[in-house]
Amino acid sequence: MNIVPAKVVHAKVAPQAKLLAAASIWTTLRRWGGPGLLLIGVIDSSFIPTLGSLDIFNAVLSARHHDLWWYYAMMSTAGSVAGAYLMYRLASGAGTGWLQKRMGAARVVRVDGMLKKYGVAAVLVAVIAPPPFPTSPFFVAAGALKFPLRKYLIAVVAGRAFRYSLVAWIASHYSRGIIRVLRHPQQYAPVTISITLALVLVAVAAGLVWHRIGQEIERAQLEAQHKQQVPSC
Repeated sequence: MNIVPAKVVHAKVAPQAKLLAAASIWTTLRRWGGPGLLLIGVIDSSFIPTLGSLDIFNAVLSARHHDLWWYYAMMSTAGSVAGAYLMYRLASGAGTGWLQKRMGAARVVRVDGMLKKYGVAAVLVAVIAPPPFPTSPFFVAAGALKFPLRKYLIAVVAGRAFRYSLVAWIASHYSRGIIRVLRHPQQYAPVTISITLALVLVAVAAGLVWHRIGQEIERAQLEAQHKQQVPSC
């Protein structure tokens, strides 16, 4: 009989146990309904990855309880705003030194440039954009770089309310169609493939725009630093 070492067994079982525990936690939060969305919203605004769980649970609950879509959208928004506010306060106390260690100097310069150039619009786009667009870096950067709290909260509330209300409304009104697609994936394969490709193209375009804006901001900052270093005749 071959005896498997205990360390090998533990190495194989540990990841599966973690996945089961995580799945159990998310299932429990989903069963809590609105309060569960509130907690997920707080977690989602931090550095803990939730992989779009708030959007998914918001849609699932709204699809099951059509008349309460506005309630689930409101709870999702409230949790996300609360988490964003906490991240702002924590980062504000930590300062730019901590921010650079956490995000890297180059990334801090890019986000700082976007906040200075676009202001509320930069935060608004970050909170409306779906996963995997990086939102938490904007939250912590806004706090550490002392972005005005009032403008920050206005952008977060407006963006999150729009996003989660749209997700909940679509799920509540078109839940039968969504369920039909899930039950007969082969029948609706052309539609789902087309939608997937469109989303991929949008994500790629957004990434290119993000990179181009970052390059322009870095170039402008380098030119400004060069002008300051060159003495005037």
